[in-house]
Amino acid sequence: MMTTKLLMAGTLALYPALLLTSCRAQEPMPGQPPALVTRLQRPVPICPPPARNAPSVHVTANGLSVDVSAADARTFHVVVQTASDANAAQPSPFVAETAAWRGAKAGPGAQLQIPAGRLSVSADGTLRLTDSAGRVIFSEGVFHQAGDALEVSLRHGAGQRLYGSGNEGMNRAGPLVHTSGTSVVSNGFTRIPFVWSTGGWGILVANDMGGVSWTDENGVMHWKAPAHFIDLYLMVAPAPYGLLDAYAQLTGRAPIPPRWTLGYLQSRWGYTDAADVQDKWHQFRDRHIPVDAFIYDYDWFVNDWDFNPKTFPDPKANLAAMRALGLHFVGIRKPRVNGPHLDYAKQRGWILVGSDIRYDLPQVRDWWWSHHAPLIQDGVGGWWNDEAEQSFDEFFYMTKTEWDGGRRASPQRVWSINRAFAPGMQRFGAAVWSGDISSSWDALRNQPGTLLNWSLCGMPFVAQDIGGFNGTPTPELYARWIEEGVFVPVMRAHGTINSPRWPWAFGGDVLAATKKAIELRYRLIPYLYTLAEDASRNGAPPMRPLFFEFPQDTRTFDLEDEWLVGRGLLAAPVLSEGGARDVYLPEGRWYDFQTGKPIAGGQTLHLHVPLDVIPTYVHAGTILPLGPVMQYTGQTPEDPLEVRVYPGAAGQFTLYEDSGDTYDYQRGAFSRIPMQWDDRRHVLSVGARVGRFPGMLTVRRLRVVLPDGRSRDATYRGMPMRVQL
Repeated sequence: MMTTKLLMAGTLALYPALLLTSCRAQEPMPGQPPALVTRLQRPVPICPPPARNAPSVHVTANGLSVDVSAADARTFHVVVQTASDANAAQPSPFVAETAAWRGAKAGPGAQLQIPAGRLSVSADGTLRLTDSAGRVIFSEGVFHQAGDALEVSLRHGAGQRLYGSGNEGMNRAGPLVHTSGTSVVSNGFTRIPFVWSTGGWGILVANDMGGVSWTDENGVMHWKAPAHFIDLYLMVAPAPYGLLDAYAQLTGRAPIPPRWTLGYLQSRWGYTDAADVQDKWHQFRDRHIPVDAFIYDYDWFVNDWDFNPKTFPDPKANLAAMRALGLHFVGIRKPRVNGPHLDYAKQRGWILVGSDIRYDLPQVRDWWWSHHAPLIQDGVGGWWNDEAEQSFDEFFYMTKTEWDGGRRASPQRVWSINRAFAPGMQRFGAAVWSGDISSSWDALRNQPGTLLNWSLCGMPFVAQDIGGFNGTPTPELYARWIEEGVFVPVMRAHGTINSPRWPWAFGGDVLAATKKAIELRYRLIPYLYTLAEDASRNGAPPMRPLFFEFPQDTRTFDLEDEWLVGRGLLAAPVLSEGGARDVYLPEGRWYDFQTGKPIAGGQTLHLHVPLDVIPTYVHAGTILPLGPVMQYTGQTPEDPLEVRVYPGAAGQFTLYEDSGDTYDYQRGAFSRIPMQWDDRRHVLSVGARVGRFPGMLTVRRLRVVLPDGRSRDATYRGMPMRVQL
């Protein structure tokens, strides 16, 4: 039996100021021109009062007040409070909206029904939850007071697999145990108070309180909270896609990231001067190694928020030169201030601890952003938020400040990469990386499991320090890590000072292998961008465990060293020294992505893999769009577009496209091109294009390719067409 730990939201906050309304902020009006914002103009809250006459259930029993309402069509909201302190619960910042949902129906007795299921509360406060078909989800939910604490136990039945909650590994098939007192976030470690089950339910604990304990064993989940309330959201939906969609709807959907963030991102600590900085831009371009962004560590700034004159002597001109090369600038941000800024903050009581500032205070966010809005005007494209684990108030509200301010400072999409995350942060355009890991084979082997589980916690855009941060990777390790990174949502290389991660720093064979891998990443971008839109619209992470598509195959339940990118592309990169690895293929027909060779599923392959090869397989019925190799996203139109079709089963795919850099897609400026494969007739049907956007290719060339090399060229003009193969 596997023993794992889970920390609930309780130890997240150090200040009661966390208990802020989470009502949605009003977005800029369509067509609103960008303007330099020197003060954070906080959005006007759209915070309607609870819907009048919205059905709800209220029971008082054993000194406790139990209130049940509906958050939406799939989610119940349960708040249990001591009867003597019935107003203890406050709106949670985890949740995107707090207004009561009007679609619930009250049943006989103390029952509430939504389309997904029914929740009843007995006279003694016991809960019973069933789905829409009458299947029991929780047979018994019991609340009681134990001294100064509240306890809740939910009986869900044995034999279910639990996922989510953070770093603890992917499948919680054994006892789930967390005792209070452990930090919720540290360097490379994040726990999330969201767990979901293959039984078709999920729970988000939205409390802001300290010292929560959570256990799950023998089919019973149990919480103990030293506070006056417990705030639960109970989701009922098919696992896994439905539950992740329900979670995204509740906590806020991730916006589509800038298209360039799906390219290769090169990070570095240790530049000496401007010549060194600019030399690296040209090295990539001269060597024809694709790259879309440089992410800068301490070297880029001085005085907290001024460009360093040694590395960026003329910031506007320097960043304009980057953009002329197709490069974006991302700069590190720390949650602290120094020198006169520290004195200024101390005088006003704005210090959290040491020199870290209190982002939970609106006036601090105003002040901090007033110094960052000009950087956006200088051309900064994104933020790298580091070392903000002292408090939830730091990493959550620091990221929110960048989101709110960035939306007003520029029409460009806001993006940040963070070392910590919490429920709801995805709605601020945030990605997360796994912290300062070591440059070792063990660290590489651990990364897929960590990133998969964060994907299962509702954070679709995950990353790592390719090559490891602490230490220097061997040439072989660096090459294999780059290859693994091709199939991770955010592909970012980084290392400690004096340990660069340039592809040419590890010898000719490694340079050739890494260049080939990065070029594959760029070919995949039409597919990856469609998956990013799917994550935004449906909550489906681009990086998925195999059991998402093969839920009856028990051998997929615990696989963490291979994964699906979307529904049909299986990545199994080499994660151990020497090139040997085993790859399990579930039932069905598969194809080797490199060679097109068909392979029967239901078996384990034993491979010895050359340095420049990534074991990658495609399931029958998959339609895979591939673009041309570019040096950066948007360098040229994705024309011709190669459409690979893998026979053996019917399939469909809808290609999503938009401008890639603004929020115009939220106002309908995007297109979809539906494709369907008829396996019996060997015909690819391309449907009429739906939608349009400025700069769209109205006519494009398609090359439809089968694994055996047969192909057919066609011209697509936005109208239905058929390609016979």
